[in-house]
Amino acid sequence: MPKLTGGQTVIESLKAQGVDTVFGIISIHNLDIFDSLFGSQDSLNFVGGRLELGCGFMADGYSRATGKPGILITSTGPGAADSVGAMGEAYFSGSPLLQITTNVEQEFIGSGKLATHETKNQLGMFEAVTDWNASIPQVESIPDNITEAFGRFQTRRPRPIELEIPTDLLGVEVDVEILNARQPDVPKGDPAKVEQALQMLLKAERPVIFVGEEVQQLGGTQQIIELAEKLGAAVVTGDGSKGAFPEDHPQSLGQTMGRRIWGENPLQEWMGTCDLAIVLGSILPHRSTSGIQMQLPKNLVHVLLDGDAIGKNYPASVPIVANSQAVVQQWLGAIGNQDIHKGQAFQDEIASVRVDMRRTLEETWGNELKVFKAIREATPRNTIFSLDPTVPASRATRCLDIYEPRTYMHPHGWLGLGFAFPAAVGAKVGKPDSPVVCVTGDGGFQYNFQELATCAQYGINPVVLMFNDNAWGVLKGFQGDRFGENRRFATNLVNPDFVKLFESYGFEGTKVSDVSQLGKTLEDAIGSGKTHLVEVQIPDGFGALT
Repeated sequence: MPKLTGGQTVIESLKAQGVDTVFGIISIHNLDIFDSLFGSQDSLNFVGGRLELGCGFMADGYSRATGKPGILITSTGPGAADSVGAMGEAYFSGSPLLQITTNVEQEFIGSGKLATHETKNQLGMFEAVTDWNASIPQVESIPDNITEAFGRFQTRRPRPIELEIPTDLLGVEVDVEILNARQPDVPKGDPAKVEQALQMLLKAERPVIFVGEEVQQLGGTQQIIELAEKLGAAVVTGDGSKGAFPEDHPQSLGQTMGRRIWGENPLQEWMGTCDLAIVLGSILPHRSTSGIQMQLPKNLVHVLLDGDAIGKNYPASVPIVANSQAVVQQWLGAIGNQDIHKGQAFQDEIASVRVDMRRTLEETWGNELKVFKAIREATPRNTIFSLDPTVPASRATRCLDIYEPRTYMHPHGWLGLGFAFPAAVGAKVGKPDSPVVCVTGDGGFQYNFQELATCAQYGINPVVLMFNDNAWGVLKGFQGDRFGENRRFATNLVNPDFVKLFESYGFEGTKVSDVSQLGKTLEDAIGSGKTHLVEVQIPDGFGALT
């Protein structure tokens, strides 16, 4: 066995798992890890940010765009704490992030002596936003813990993991064995339940397939397309899975969200009239399903890696704790060459629902449809969109067509602002040949605009499409509706000159005020291959943009 320091063991263990990119910030406590990174620059790409929150969102964006775990390196106490918002978003949205952080020297952990950056209970700080976390007591245990983390990423619902190492272990040299990546045992469905669900599927006359966020992260789109085409089933996507089934496919009815910020959606009631719903990899979050009275049929097959979440918002006739892709493959194998198509009448009904949904959008969000039509025409099919929870983003849910998995990401778990820009940076790192467009507002962009410096330093070039109303736009609307126009308070913003801000980092920016300017400017910005701001002025709100 080779002699390695703790820092070298961390880096070599990551490389053994196939890691090619690491995000983070250097600190006094993790210097030994960074010295090891220095020696591995030929095989590991390091991207250093300006705030751990932004770095965490970068790692998340990288993961959502590539399907690989995002790796984040932070440091004891305040550095680690600054990442908690990003870890929480990853936890509730279902993204596999591995944060490797340090702790104070072993003798000071839990001592209360206030060594530099000592935290009362750093491990406990992360328990609420991780699937699993651990403190590593010796260098020899580092490979085991990192290997365990990657095994969990492949066999459980994708969620973040935090591993912390006392800083005094990172410089210690010991004999250590680096472990190779394990071949994952992908969880298949219980054969009896899979067969029970298959019989329900074969007997159903009007089935709907509900595709969720686990499919977006773990894969399965091609198998679901094959199943949907064999059945002639309707296919919808939930919050966090837009694009996991192509929205220009004949079986697609798009996103299920409606009411609240998503507008009226005929799909909400129609799904309840179907005689079977197959829910694949969706946690069915209250805020975008039962909380807005979305209807599902009583016959419901729910496939999910997180068995504890099945049945929380809708009762499941057949619960299957498994990987959705594996279960669909089980069904396809059992179906073989059988003719199981549900007939032309159901296809006509699906087409009619699609027409009704489009008509409803045209009647309520006509301007919004025109805006996103211009955006879609200006962007290649493989463009990755990263969005903050803004008014434009809520409209994009229904109005912007997405054709490929992992090309539409937003903070659908915790719904925190500031995700879009650093996540776009991470996505561009992971998919350098794909255009990446950050869709944000003037307020949300300022949560993490410091990562413009990261773009400048590392040559990362996303396009920022900012809709500027000089306000917290969503809240301003809610506040006016709830308390009256004359009681709006704390929602207006004083902003910098964003174009000059971009120029100060060596980038370019363009202000536009109508849809025709928006489309052409966005197309040129993407074509330039450079970081570019397209700032859309919307003083009267997004719905007034023409």
